Amino acid sequence: MPVKIRLMRIGTNRRPFYRVVAVDERKKRTGGYLELLGTYNPLTEPKEINLDQPKIDAWIKKGAQPSEGFLRIIGKAPQRPPRKPKKAPKEAPAAPAAAAPKEEVAPETTVDEAVAPVETVADASVEEVKAEETATEAPAESAPETPAEEKTEEKTEETTAESPVEEKTEEAAA
Repeated sequence: MPVKIRLMRIGTNRRPFYRVVAVDERKKRTGGYLELLGTYNPLTEPKEINLDQPKIDAWIKKGAQPSEGFLRIIGKAPQRPPRKPKKAPKEAPAAPAAAAPKEEVAPETTVDEAVAPVETVADASVEEVKAEETATEAPAESAPETPAEEKTEEKTEETTAESPVEEKTEEAAA
């Protein structure tokens, strides 16, 4: 039967308190244990650790394996590997202004100096777009009438022609 020396939590919500126990490793964290070996209270300052060292040594001689949590409270836990750094957020691709060539930022320039040229490029591209829109609108106004416009004119003439006919039918009905 594989035995471990581990911590068993018996504290309430937000008030942890642990028993150091010898337990079959297949049992639950709060399940039955073979023998009580000590207690650990992480809320006191300094942290209160009461261990029955002769019992712990006896269980280790019998083949019990200390858990990582138990080794951590007695100060013999192996070093944890350092955490991986968080990934930097990806920058969103810019609009058409990104297509324009960007000026390289010298390492000795400040952030304000580096941002200023980018803003002028964006302003210039907005002005170019407005100029293109006005250029495309002007020729459309001077262009000859399209067939769609001619049809709408014909329909208006037909509706004016029908109005006298409607008056005659109204007089005949009376």
